[in-house]
Amino acid sequence: MKKTILLLAAAFIACCGFTPADNASQSRRVPVIMYHSVCRTNVGEFVISPDSLRSDFRYLKERGYTAVSMRDIIEYCDGKGDLPLKPVVLTFDDGFYNNLYYVDKLAEEFGMKFSVSVVGAYTQKEKGETKRSPVYSYLSEEEIRQLHTGGRAELCNHTYDMHRTHPRKGVSRKAGESDEDYRAALVADSEKCRAMLEKAIGDRVEVFTYPFGSYGKGTAEIFRSLGYRALLTCKGGVNVFYKGSTEGLYCVMRYNRSGRANTEAFFKKIGV
Repeated sequence: MKKTILLLAAAFIACCGFTPADNASQSRRVPVIMYHSVCRTNVGEFVISPDSLRSDFRYLKERGYTAVSMRDIIEYCDGKGDLPLKPVVLTFDDGFYNNLYYVDKLAEEFGMKFSVSVVGAYTQKEKGETKRSPVYSYLSEEEIRQLHTGGRAELCNHTYDMHRTHPRKGVSRKAGESDEDYRAALVADSEKCRAMLEKAIGDRVEVFTYPFGSYGKGTAEIFRSLGYRALLTCKGGVNVFYKGSTEGLYCVMRYNRSGRANTEAFFKKIGV
């Protein structure tokens, strides 16, 4: 009887896909926060003030959270690295200049890592611009290099020129688009941005962030085939990553941090 029970338990584990990693000591609950612009004006759904960001960083630190990069998460999922007991990932979309002007300084002050998802076309428009404003400027290639050199920021791909809603929304499919045409469009755009970023920082870019969180049938498979190790969405939710399992990396959920909420209200709402 005992042998039969053990055999049935083994069969159940194999069928359901459980592994020895499926326990608290080999998994981490990881909230990922999605910020955008950090500015003293125009605070709203996608703009947070520097004072609120400082409050966020202080809140997380006081509660024992450690800000890690997506590369840290990837290494953990590869079974090659470890994570602190209370990790959090801080992401900043679109590549605003204020991510250097405000965020990097606050990250240094609080000992935080953060990830910046750059839109290549926005960066190219800054070429030759000498007037820099935390209100409306985007990161130039030199500023991207400066961020990377500081050692706190991780650079991610947010498309070269697909951060728009026409003729397609983000990287979603156009109506009637063939598999071949869809793949060709994504490869051409994403690899252009990736090449620009890798030239600027001298390092591999392995994280892709969906504009507007939009994607279509087969999108994840295309980016996986290009060697991206993690895909960031706009779905709200807390991720659970397992040591030695990479599947959770291809649909990373994030909570949008609206500038309209105060720090405590926002983090309590998402269970942090």
